[in-house]
Amino acid sequence: MAKPSLRWSVGAVEIIQIVEMEDNELFSTFIPEAKQEKIREIKWLFPHFAKENGKLRALIQSFLIKSNGKNIVIDTCNGNGKERPNMPTWGNLKTDFLKRFTDSGVAPESIDIVVCTHLHFDHVGWNTKLKKDKWAPTFPNAKYLFSKEEYEYWIKKPEKEMIDDFNGIDDSVTPIVQAGLAEFVADDYRIDENTRLMPTPGHTPHHISVVIESQGKKAIITGDVMHHPCQIARQEWTTLVDTYPDQTIETRKRFLNGVKDTETLVIGSHFASPVAGRVVSSEQGLEFRV
Repeated sequence: MAKPSLRWSVGAVEIIQIVEMEDNELFSTFIPEAKQEKIREIKWLFPHFAKENGKLRALIQSFLIKSNGKNIVIDTCNGNGKERPNMPTWGNLKTDFLKRFTDSGVAPESIDIVVCTHLHFDHVGWNTKLKKDKWAPTFPNAKYLFSKEEYEYWIKKPEKEMIDDFNGIDDSVTPIVQAGLAEFVADDYRIDENTRLMPTPGHTPHHISVVIESQGKKAIITGDVMHHPCQIARQEWTTLVDTYPDQTIETRKRFLNGVKDTETLVIGSHFASPVAGRVVSSEQGLEFRV
């Protein structure tokens, strides 16, 4: 039985977690330097973000923002039935994501806006679902916001990127464009008075995070600025899927410097539950406190 979705209030804005799946094994390989013995040295990771043996805990999840009467989805996970030959454990899925989505109290038809922090396949998958053997928009009444320059990068199919992400463009992004539901925006686009995009490049060339501000409160949905809280303690640890690793480190350090020792609620896109917390300074460096 699925655990109830977590919910957070940021002033007048509500944010709801919608989990697609847990995958601890694969995330433990994403960050090559996150060896089990090194993870065990970071005591605050336990028990929420690491297992006793030092294996990482992680989730693939979406977030539903309810702001100004609008329903806004941030990232759409892997999707069902999609070919991912490089990462087969994330392909041809049959999850109950849409049921969990509806159980959150909002039907897919009621979504007004979909935002993809970047166009890796595990952040765009539920943009579409199969309908009469064709990929059709899952959220048919929504406007899908894509970074214009991020989109332009991926449609060129650069050689350094993997086929799974190209497949993701083909089955989860291009059908949205063809349906006339895509809106290409700047990396600092403002969605409404409470929500805006913030450029956080490196993991992909035009990766963005999502800032929520209301009634003096602030939260940031990270996207893949960090895949795991261990990268708060070890900011120089990169992943195998960072397009520009050096830029990713620079962006992560700037991001963390901006939120440390503030009341900003950091919501990690792949962080295991309880997902959200604050970045604080300690004698050992930065920590993530929930």
